[in-house]
Amino acid sequence: MTSLEGRIAFVIGASRGIGAATAKALVRQGAAVALISRDRAALDNLVAEICDGRGRAAAFVGDVTDEDSLRAAIDGGLAHFGAMDIAFNNSGVASAAYRLHETPVEEFDRLVSVNLRGMFLSLKIELAAMLERGGVIINNASISGVSVVPNISAYNASKHGVVGLTKSAAVEYARKGIRVNAIAPGAIMTDMLSTGIASTEEGRDWIGANVPIGRIGTAEEVADAVAWLASDSARYLTGVLLPVDGGYLISRGGSTKRPASREEARS
Repeated sequence: MTSLEGRIAFVIGASRGIGAATAKALVRQGAAVALISRDRAALDNLVAEICDGRGRAAAFVGDVTDEDSLRAAIDGGLAHFGAMDIAFNNSGVASAAYRLHETPVEEFDRLVSVNLRGMFLSLKIELAAMLERGGVIINNASISGVSVVPNISAYNASKHGVVGLTKSAAVEYARKGIRVNAIAPGAIMTDMLSTGIASTEEGRDWIGANVPIGRIGTAEEVADAVAWLASDSARYLTGVLLPVDGGYLISRGGSTKRPASREEARS
């Protein structure tokens, strides 16, 4: 992987899971990292961990649903580090299960506010910051941005929107030297997944049985994909949606039908 030495990266939604793992991966490649989320305590712990390893990191509290709050956090990072070369937009929330006609409007609004509007605000501020010197932006979408999981229609819609924003920004800003790509994680062991079906051994076995690689992915594996997209090794890629899903999408076409057994899933 090409070094990120001397680059300044911003991770939005950095406090835990994929965001925290990505911050560490970027630092390992030589970048300095501005960490942004609503959780001050978690950010401070992450800064301490990164700086123990001689990495450069600083924390800034911001809320992606509030433009003024997010702008203040990003401005704080720009004032601290002097520039923005890389941005990883990772903020997102999971959905409760509802059939579409039973989905509360409040649930739809919550998901769109964080997953889509928050992504729009992040991109809006980051693109303006990168206009003079270029840069790389990576958005965290989901396999739900290109496939459909039943009973989470609002979540599906929000993640499809992230894919649309990514492609639009890629086309609009390519001549400005700004590359915009997205990742589409599948089943990744994070807090979000572990509170659902993956909270039991049976659930984890079932998920793994549906993945060609045969297991749930890790936040570190997603982080490595983000770090690669941020590097010059991916310098001719923009508008790309990169699945990080162990082959799930190509093997099932987004099917969520539960197999009768692990053996059936592998057949």
